[in-house]
Amino acid sequence: MKKITKSALCFLLAVITVLSLAGCSKVQMTEDNILQTVIDVETALKDFDEETLKKYVDSKTLDVIIQYAEKHIQFEQLGTRIFESMTINVESVDTEKQTVTVRITNYDYTSMASIFVSNLKSSYTPVQLMNKIDDENFLNSQLSELVELMGMASGEYEKTVTLKVEKGKRNLVLVFDEEAEDAVSGGALTAIKDIYK
Repeated sequence: MKKITKSALCFLLAVITVLSLAGCSKVQMTEDNILQTVIDVETALKDFDEETLKKYVDSKTLDVIIQYAEKHIQFEQLGTRIFESMTINVESVDTEKQTVTVRITNYDYTSMASIFVSNLKSSYTPVQLMNKIDDENFLNSQLSELVELMGMASGEYEKTVTLKVEKGKRNLVLVFDEEAEDAVSGGALTAIKDIYK
């Protein structure tokens, strides 16, 4: 009986040790980890890898697009078009302030997205547009038109932004405010959000 009790106690101590070590192995806020996170985010955006984006990016607008992309391939095609030519270059890292300053370049989609939004707003009210968000025929015609328009972009959009870096459960997370969302999308996301204002 004493052997069983000692064995059980040893096993319990081993489990507690493993769990405590696992709790200590959370990602660290180091320059190398921040640089790797920026690389992971850039790759995920360019590939429009929804699962990785949900893991590494905190962005209200991107979250909405990803939610719809999981249900409608038209939003996935839009995301792919927006980010396929984007690049992110790190200018500086501040581990104390938990920020990274990056220079982002993309095609300038501002005017194309604004024209698209203007045309939609002249034909539909925001309520009508919300009701059409799951209408496959509407999405096929309208979003394919926007993707096609964006394919004709030639100007460059360049912006330097400072992103907040937060610790996630297993990795670092980049926080995108509206300025950062605008930068990675070449001005498209701000224009698209204007549909519902």
